[in-house]
Amino acid sequence: MESTESDKGAGLRLAVVQFVFTLGWTVYVVFLPALLARAGLPANWLPWLLIIDQAIFAIMDIAFGLIADRIGQAWQRLARTILWLTTLSALAFLALPVVSGVAPAAMLAVTLLWVVTASVVRAPTVVLLAKQARAAQQASLVAWYSGGMALAMALSPFFGLWLKGSDPLLPFAFSAAVLWLAVVALLRWQQPLPASDESTQPPLPFASYRPLLAGLLLAAFGLQLHAFVNAGPLFGKLAEPARLPWLLPWLWVGFAAAMPLVGSLCKRFAALQVAGGGLLAAAAMIWVAPAVNLENSLILLQLLAGFCWGLAFAGLMSFASAAGSRGAEGLFMGSFFAMTAVAAVARILLASQWLPALGDSRYTLPAACLFIAACGTLWLARRLPDRH
Repeated sequence: MESTESDKGAGLRLAVVQFVFTLGWTVYVVFLPALLARAGLPANWLPWLLIIDQAIFAIMDIAFGLIADRIGQAWQRLARTILWLTTLSALAFLALPVVSGVAPAAMLAVTLLWVVTASVVRAPTVVLLAKQARAAQQASLVAWYSGGMALAMALSPFFGLWLKGSDPLLPFAFSAAVLWLAVVALLRWQQPLPASDESTQPPLPFASYRPLLAGLLLAAFGLQLHAFVNAGPLFGKLAEPARLPWLLPWLWVGFAAAMPLVGSLCKRFAALQVAGGGLLAAAAMIWVAPAVNLENSLILLQLLAGFCWGLAFAGLMSFASAAGSRGAEGLFMGSFFAMTAVAAVARILLASQWLPALGDSRYTLPAACLFIAACGTLWLARRLPDRH
């Protein structure tokens, strides 16, 4: 990650925020069945509540992105908005295990409040830094963000095992407090980056960006289907169930390993070329995975698929951040995050309602989605300007 010491400090704090937020989401998902039971709500509400959560994330990602653009370059005002909403989110998260034992309506209301306010930690924290960064710095910030998320995803299986059976109050309180402190650190010690001569360059017309969002949606759905639905059964054919927490993180280890290369690759090649190549390679790895009959071979494929998806994800996100400069970073990044949430809605719907109908095609569908997205991304790479 090529950056100055100041950029590295900002990037590291952004990575910590996303790391803590992602682990907080793990706490929520692990304890949600118990919270539903405590509130007297049926267990079959679980997938629908998660779907609603992701749908709200999608709406709020765009809404908060537009708010960030409206605030514009008033850095302190945007920082205060993020801090106040993060404080409200932390209080709502802390209250969840308490109100779940009071009344079903109370739990649902507090959950809604948490999801709405927690959205401010997704796109707006990246937008806050992106509005101050030069185009050349965008890829570095994206790499830090993605690295923090990937590290949390790799640790999530172990974290979930450790949390199961424990009282939810302490994990919820700890997660809320640490996330609030991480956001405070990001805002308190981050100073606006130096002004750039690029500030007069207008954002890319959003209409030109929409086809890329469709490709992102397709790619994110395919990757999520592979990582969160198919990877477990694939490893389950080759290893004991007790070993799955040690096997599932390899994809995210590969993802994190790609992050140090993102900045230099996006400078040497166009960001969309990096993304398209990563998508194409990830599709190939995931296509081969169901035919593998050795555990070590599947681990290697997962590592490589994660590495390629890391390049693709960071390349797409870096392009979105740079294309929105100056003045539309919130719209572009909010739309980017919204597509990942919509992909999660589609994935949870498919896994909870229609998975048996797919049969073995569930294992080839992710590769097909990634391949189509790769072709579209490489086609757009020849037509959209790159700002790195």
